[in-house]
Order: sequence, then structure tokens, then C-alpha cells
Amino acid sequence: MEPWSFRAYADHRRVLGAGPVAVKEVEAQLLRLNAIIEKTPGITNPVGFSIETSGDLSLGDNGLSARAREPALTVRPLPASMGFGAFPVTEYGSGDTAKRSDTGETPHVYFFVNQLRHPLESARDSSVPEFEKLDADVVRLAAPQPDVFGLPRFGSSLVIKKSDAPIWIAVTFAETLDLVARGIEQHLTEQRDAVARVQAAYDNAKDPKKREERLAQHRKVAAVVKDPTFMEKMTKVEDEIARRAGKEFLPNLTIVKEAAAKSEQGLASVRTMAAGLSAADKAAPACYASRDTVSISRFRRAPSSGCDPLVRPNWKLFNPALPRTAPQVLTVWNWDQCLVPDRRVLHVGGCEANKRLLESIDKAALLAWLQ
Repeated sequence: MEPWSFRAYADHRRVLGAGPVAVKEVEAQLLRLNAIIEKTPGITNPVGFSIETSGDLSLGDNGLSARAREPALTVRPLPASMGFGAFPVTEYGSGDTAKRSDTGETPHVYFFVNQLRHPLESARDSSVPEFEKLDADVVRLAAPQPDVFGLPRFGSSLVIKKSDAPIWIAVTFAETLDLVARGIEQHLTEQRDAVARVQAAYDNAKDPKKREERLAQHRKVAAVVKDPTFMEKMTKVEDEIARRAGKEFLPNLTIVKEAAAKSEQGLASVRTMAAGLSAADKAAPACYASRDTVSISRFRRAPSSGCDPLVRPNWKLFNPALPRTAPQVLTVWNWDQCLVPDRRVLHVGGCEANKRLLESIDKAALLAWLQ
């Protein structure tokens, strides 16, 4: 095994509110996880490859600030991560010139601690396009899949926890429609700005007063240039601008106005839909049917055929009575990269080591480590 390394950047410590004692305990917890890895058969005494592990106090999926409805970064369990890499050992030369190398590239497996958003947001097709510009933590729920290596699978991650609570909670249909309306409003603001810009450009080109102001500026330039035909040229340019204004701006103005009008209609439709919801409809879980060609119609009550449930992280899964440094959820990510044929052929040794680790790691010890 290569020497252990651990990083806790100052900015991460600051936004997470992690003092020196907490940082030391986070590293200690990762070292306990590392000890479980080291005791895995085939990893304890690696043959033909060299193991490297390193840890971080990680912002992970949190970013520099919490999203709406999320606990503050300074109160939630501290997030951490650890990477596992198996590097092939190459020996060359002989005698006094013999050398050994275990550097280069290898597929890594990553272990994320106390990071609920990661397994939700890293799943394939988890995003909701209509919410991408909103500060929303809502995603599409990945379809259930069988366990892998004896570990529960969620999307592209393996998720291990002691709590019986799910890592997600459903988003209500009422809140979903509110988010849809917010997304349309945001887009509509951008569209109205575009209408104003194009209209202003057209008006500027056609307005005689604006034309005279530009010509006045040209006259100032003409006074210092040596071209006696300068004003004649600039006058022709201004005439051409006015002549071409309709052709250059009006078609685009029509397009942006129609887009804004369509968004206004969509916003009115969503508000009408929301206003007409019964109490049961408001509280019902929502889902997203990506194949529907009409954006608003993609948002429905769940369950609905071909419709992905809309969910967010279940922060109540974490036990607030435990220290912030306590590992409560472990996510294994990047385990599936070696399923890609080209990747597997390129990194045979690393892929075999990754597989051996996840097949043979002491699952009971992992659960015992979690709190």
C-alpha cells in the first residue's frame, strides 16, 4: 500500500464549519474505512499492482452553499471522500539498473461519505431540464435495479446505510407546478429582455433623431480626418442602416415576441392548473414523463406509466443526535467504469483489482463502521 494522504482545504473547512478536532476525526473515520479495504482478500498483499488510497474533507455534492430547503452546510453531517486506485507494477532493467514503476493511469473507485445528493444526481437522466436554471434540488428518481457485488444499487452508485429511511423523499405535485411556473417566469424574463433589445436596435436604426446624433459624432471625426468624402460615406452608411433595419431586425423581433407569448401562455396554463388542484392533488407525488413533446404535460401525478418520480434528498435520514463526523451513509461510485469494454481492456489489472475489492470487501464491517 502506498502512504496514506488526506486533504482538508481551508475553504472547505470554512464553509462546512469544520474545526481542527472535527477534521482530525473525519480523517480518523476514513482511516477506519481504509483499514477495512486493506483487510480485503487480494488487497491485503497485492501481487502485480500497488494500492493507493487518499481522502478528503469534501464539499462533494454540496457546493459552496446549501440549496433551498436544505440544511445549512455548517450543521449537516460532514461530507468526506476517499479514492482507491490499483496501479500496475512494472519492473525493468536488471542488476544495479533495475527499476520499479507503479505510476500512470488506472480506474479508481470512489467512496463518498454523508453525501445524499450524489447518488441521486449522478444517476443517468436524473436532471429535469425545466429546472436546470433554478436553485432546486429536485431530480428524477432512477429505476430500481438489482444489487451489485452484494451491495444495494441506486442508479450509478452503490449505497450503504444503517437507517431504514430512504435516501429520497417524494416532491408534491403542488410544489412541482410551482417550480415549473418559476422556471417559465425566469425564461420569460430572458425572452422579454431579448424583445426589448431587438426592439431598441430597430428603433435606434429608424429614429431620425438617433440618426442625427450619430451624424453629429461623424462630423466631429470628419473635422480631424483628411478624407474630404468622409461625411458623404457616413451619410450613406446611415441611410443603409435605416433601409436595412426592417429586413435585419423585424423577422427576429417577430420570433422573440412569439416565443415570449408562448411562454406567457404556458405560465398562465400552469397557474390555472395549480389553482384548480384539489387538496389530494396538491399533496400527491409528482413525476416527469420525458417523452411527452409538450413540456408542461411532462409533469404529472405519480404513479403514471413512463413517468419518473420526482424526488429530493431525505435529510431526515441523518440522525441529529450523532456527531457531525459520524459516517451515516456510504456511496460507492465509478464501480461501473470497467464494464465498458475499451476501459476494461486498457486497464485489465486495475479493473480486476476493483472487482476483487467490491466482491470481497467485508460488508458486515462496512455496516459496523456506519452509525
